Parts: sequence; C-alpha cells; structure tokens
Amino acid sequence: MRYFHYCVTVPLVFFLLSLTLPAFAGPAQTTYLKMADNFFIVYDPSTSMDVPYKQTGMTRMAMEKKIIRESNASLPELGWQAGLYPHWKGGLWLSGSPEAFAPYYRLHNFDKKAYGLAIDRLPTTPTGPPMLQIALMKLEHLLGIAGQTQVFLFTDGKDSRVKGFPEPAPLVEAKKLAKKYDVCFTIISSASGKKEKKLLADMAAVNSCSQVINFDTVAEHPEHLLGKLYLDTGKSSDTVLFDFDKYLIKKEYRPVLAKVGRFLLKNPRSYAVLSGFTDNIGSESYNIRLSEKRAKTVRRYLRNRFHIAAKRLLPYWYGYANPVADNGTPEGRRLNRRVTINLRDN
Repeated sequence: MRYFHYCVTVPLVFFLLSLTLPAFAGPAQTTYLKMADNFFIVYDPSTSMDVPYKQTGMTRMAMEKKIIRESNASLPELGWQAGLYPHWKGGLWLSGSPEAFAPYYRLHNFDKKAYGLAIDRLPTTPTGPPMLQIALMKLEHLLGIAGQTQVFLFTDGKDSRVKGFPEPAPLVEAKKLAKKYDVCFTIISSASGKKEKKLLADMAAVNSCSQVINFDTVAEHPEHLLGKLYLDTGKSSDTVLFDFDKYLIKKEYRPVLAKVGRFLLKNPRSYAVLSGFTDNIGSESYNIRLSEKRAKTVRRYLRNRFHIAAKRLLPYWYGYANPVADNGTPEGRRLNRRVTINLRDN
C-alpha cells in the first residue's frame, strides 16, 4: 500500500510542478533585428584630436577611443561584417595598395571580443595631421561588399590636402561613394568652425540615409553611436502610424506620445530610439526621406511638449525596410507607415 501511494504521488507531484514551471525551450530567442549588413568605424588619430576634452582630464582622442570601446560593449552580435580603420597611420599612403590601409580590425565577421581587443590598440597620441580625404579614399577600396554598409566616421571636418597631389576634396569623394555604393554615413562631428560644420552637413546630405551626430552626444551616451545597426523588436513600447505620404502626427496618437514623454520624465537615465518606416509605394530614396521626417516629427513633438533633451531622443530612419505587414494590401501598408518607439536604459 505504501509502495502504491509512492508510485502515484511522486509522478503526480512532478506533473503538477510541470504545470507551474515554464518549460525549457533552449536559449531565449533574441529580439534584435539587424538593420545593416556591414559596418566600419573610421578612427581619427590626428593632431587636431589631441586637445583637452572639456573637464574630463582626457584628450578628445582618448575620449574617442572610450566612446568606441563602450559602444562595442553594448552591441549585440548579429553577424555583421565589420572593420576598424584609422584615417591613416602616417607614412606614404598608396591609393591602390590594400596593405596601406593598416586596419586595426580587417574587414571580416564581427566578433565582439576580438573587436574589443582591436579597439585597445587604437592610439591616443596623434599620428599626423587631419586626413579626412585619405579616410574617404580608403573606403572606395573597402566598399562594394554585399548589402548595406554603415560607416561611422569620426572627424572635425579638417583635411590636409597637398597642392600637386591628386587627392579629391572630401565632399567630392563622399558624393562619389554614395553614388557608387550602398553606403550610409554617420558622421561623429567635433567640428568647431562654420566651414567645417558646413562640410560635414553637406557630406551627410549626399544621400538620404546619412546623418551628423555631435561628438558630445556620443561622449555622454556611447551606446548611441552604433544604435542604428539594430532594432530591438522586443522593447518597442509603442507605435505611431501615419497617413499615406504624410508625416504629421494624428490626434489619436497624442496619448501614446504623452505616455512615452511621462516615462522619460520619470526615468532620466532612459532614452528613446525613434525608428521611422514607410510602405513600399514610391522610390527607395523618397521613402527614406519620408521615414526620416516621421522620426524627426516624433522627436520634435516630445521635445516641445515634454522638454526631453535631444540627446535622449535618437531618430533613425529605414524607408520601406522591415515591413511588419503585407504591403500588398491597404491594411498592411497602413501598418507599415510607422514610427516605432524603443525605450532603452543607459
């Protein structure tokens, strides 16, 4: 009798436990969505970066290295092809020689640990004068790989072209690259002069997916640097939908944005990633511009209504990439005309 009671009770206990405990289904599924195929970080080791950075006790170059290191630490591993290159390393640069590129991390599969070791080797003493034009000329020999490439370019907008050498102006080279390759520039600007600021703004205008980010913004929030490379679909708190070919916020979404604004006010260490999308009607370039306007409209609304600092509202835009519904139906297209709001912690 006692044996029978044991035989019945023990299996029954395990059965009841199985109803209350979550079943083991292997590793948790990632919620990250890769939004580019490849990326390069182009490091500026020039003399113009060898200046004190605010009251940090560091030079701007040392802060640049710190930003890249901490950005890498926050990045999920999603199978990118990645590279880490300086503007130049001194000496003679031969435009046709791949060996002259002297990478810290030669373009291949992204491995966070190996990339981190490469970052550790970045210099914090200058290797020569500003060479923005060389950095862009190098990219011509590195681009052309399959898929979209994001280039994160640190610069103060200065170059050191020498009269008599056939080196193109940075803007000319940037336009050439944008026309020839599927590339987007994120320019991390430490420019202080009007001329340099205008140059970087013009470089970001060479296509619809490029932008300028202020150096101070990523110094304070290093995780912002590489945020455009992925979308965290598991943390999208809300979505704002738009009418066809429009970027004005409809009245029905004001409560949604009020909830986001209140959350950010109560959680000063959090920030929002605002990702703009479109349906697939129209050209790719037009839709990328439209998705940019949508993301920036949401940012402007949150800034104006809730006085959220711009550095806590990161607009990214992707055009008709990553549809969440079938673009072959009116309802599907309606759902794809959106800005997703992803809340992240520093």
